[in-house]
Amino acid sequence: MRTAWLLRVLGAIILLAQLPAGADPLSRIRRAGALVIGVEGTFPPYSQWTRGRLEGFEVDFGRALTRQLGVQARFQTIGWSHMLDSLASGQVDAVINQVVATPERRQRFDFSIPYTYSGMQMVVRKEDLMRFRGAEDMRGAHVGVGAGTNYEQWLRANVPQAHIHLYHDDMTKYDGLRRGEVDAIVINRLAAFNLMLKTSGDLVAAGHVLAREDACVTVRKGDPALLSEINRAIGHLQRDGTLLELSRKWFKADIVNRPD
Repeated sequence: MRTAWLLRVLGAIILLAQLPAGADPLSRIRRAGALVIGVEGTFPPYSQWTRGRLEGFEVDFGRALTRQLGVQARFQTIGWSHMLDSLASGQVDAVINQVVATPERRQRFDFSIPYTYSGMQMVVRKEDLMRFRGAEDMRGAHVGVGAGTNYEQWLRANVPQAHIHLYHDDMTKYDGLRRGEVDAIVINRLAAFNLMLKTSGDLVAAGHVLAREDACVTVRKGDPALLSEINRAIGHLQRDGTLLELSRKWFKADIVNRPD
């Protein structure tokens, strides 16, 4: 699996090297007729495979966004641990995967205006709900987070006493909580509500939002024309109600307007 990923990255680097010097990324994308978008594909309800078809809020959003750009959306499913490196290497043109613009990431990438507003949420087994009411209750507990995510970064900074278990995909992380491998997990708040529905309440959101998360489209640094067009497209989708319609379709709630 890793060899195949490295070959794809190498192929992308070779293609980039063949582009004319000073080629404008936006012009290249329009000539190709497609924006290549990185998503996980294992992150319901944002992106997931259902009966061989990729679907989810961010899949629909990606398609709506590219219609505004006048091109098609071409999705590549990539594990989170390789996601941003795949963007940096040119394997994808953009990442739409609930990426938060942390200071460290801003050193490497550019970010659009936010398209969703959420937060970090602790999730536990139903029988442990009274045990976990806030971040302090994770001290000494076994807590699962995605490897290399802002959840891992936040947990190490704010609850260093937790025993941290790192996972490379969401399904394995959820299963680890179900099986008792960990006492709690920290995930996206909206994904937590979806998980509650999917597990019929066996896994539940505990306590309040741990930290705010505004998700942005992520692109390589030095692509100002592409970033400007993406921001223009997001603004249009906000104003015409498309984003709110997709929000209600996938979450039955408004996740696209900034909370008061």
